[in-house]
Amino acid sequence: MRLLAALMLLTTTMTGAADPAPVVAGWKNSPVYVDPTQRSLVPDRDADELRSRIEGRVPAIRIAVVPAAVLNNGSGDNGAAAKAYVDALVDKQATDGIYLVVFGGALIWGSAVGVDTPIASILTEELARHSRSDPVGTLNGVLDQLDVPKASAGPPGWIWLAGAIVVLLAGLGLVRRWWKSRPAKDSGPALYRPSYEVLPDEADTLAERQALAREDVTRFGEELDAADVRLDGVDTTADVQAALDAYADAGRVVNGDLDDDELLDVRARVEYGRWRLACAQAAVAGTPAPPRRARCFFDPAHGVSVTDWMFTPGGGQPREIPVCKACQARLARSGR
Repeated sequence: MRLLAALMLLTTTMTGAADPAPVVAGWKNSPVYVDPTQRSLVPDRDADELRSRIEGRVPAIRIAVVPAAVLNNGSGDNGAAAKAYVDALVDKQATDGIYLVVFGGALIWGSAVGVDTPIASILTEELARHSRSDPVGTLNGVLDQLDVPKASAGPPGWIWLAGAIVVLLAGLGLVRRWWKSRPAKDSGPALYRPSYEVLPDEADTLAERQALAREDVTRFGEELDAADVRLDGVDTTADVQAALDAYADAGRVVNGDLDDDELLDVRARVEYGRWRLACAQAAVAGTPAPPRRARCFFDPAHGVSVTDWMFTPGGGQPREIPVCKACQARLARSGR
């Protein structure tokens, strides 16, 4: 018995022919297939984590991420086109199980073949919890509801404990020296800082930090308005929609009475949205997408790093670390 659920996420103009053969060929090597054009939507790391969760499952679970363009079969009905594509995919695979197909930024379609699983209601619940630009979150939520264990954390716990002790002992002196030499503006109770420069005394109180967060969200909205990016191509739709979703998510909560942890969450949403907007602009310009920066190595509260720095801790070996602008300046002054 097949239980089919189609959930419309975004209407977009698409071209291309639906051919399930590449997906079926990809499933011979991995139960997760991501079309090369969709790796900004589902990066390799996320695909590997999904594969680790579902590989070897009985009944089988298969995931495919394909361009929204495959829905253009001339019918004008994306739901019908998705059903036809998944039916052809199942027929070609000829195996019972659960099929989850992401059609770019347009549709997520689930099919339970020979399995008594309420995939329609599961998908509906998960799409209510995740934005349409977060298929990875939606897919992991579906797997959680199917009682699929999380991916293995790696080596046994004692190995992690031993490694943590070694790292702690080796880095204790470094952290102590950094704590004494860190910039004065990083001291005090202020946990939140916006993306733009502010004076230390402009963020002393929670009310001031809340106002700075509202201003940061407003500036991001202005950046979106001024951006020369359109929602008219499969190469930029996912990135632009993700940036818009991040702005909307931040805007919905930023006017509340937020504490510092909640303000940091707002900043994370804005930073993610700016990165996805930059990816879309790079696609329009024909340049490589910028990497998504990690947070500052010395203190995640400093925010997203601006560069990688070759750093040599006392008695240690040189290594690349991500650093924020303030820590980069401090390291440059110290010659480290």
